[in-house]
Amino acid sequence: MAMFKIVFWYWWALAAVLLVFEMMLPGVVFLFLAIGAAAAGLLLLVASDVALEWQLVVFAAVAVVSAVALRRTLRRLQSQDAAPNTINARGDSLIGKVIVLDAPILNGRGRVVLGDGSWTVTGPDMAAGARVRVTGVSGTELAVVPAP
Repeated sequence: MAMFKIVFWYWWALAAVLLVFEMMLPGVVFLFLAIGAAAAGLLLLVASDVALEWQLVVFAAVAVVSAVALRRTLRRLQSQDAAPNTINARGDSLIGKVIVLDAPILNGRGRVVLGDGSWTVTGPDMAAGARVRVTGVSGTELAVVPAP
């Protein structure tokens, strides 16, 4: 009876498939399994007579060790690259911006046109054309203060 023999590139092919899964699916799970598969393939390349049991042990151990070792680094990289989530909170992206009043603020309320929208502004009374800085957002109201 012919026995099936695992060749090193089988492990590398598995690593490539796992990397494709990593790119297509959310989360960072398959990356560690791909690292383990690549390590098992490297072991088999160096020592071609390693038993399947030891290949599986190397695969599992390297996957777990890489998950533990890289977790903190990946979390730090994700937090550095993450842009502020203002996609559904348009007003939040305006905080800190300096704008020019289209209409005066009278009795603490006024209006300003930004892009294709009109916003209510609240703040101290000011004339039209004054420069103001957005300090907060409440619904569709922008809180403003005079800008230098």
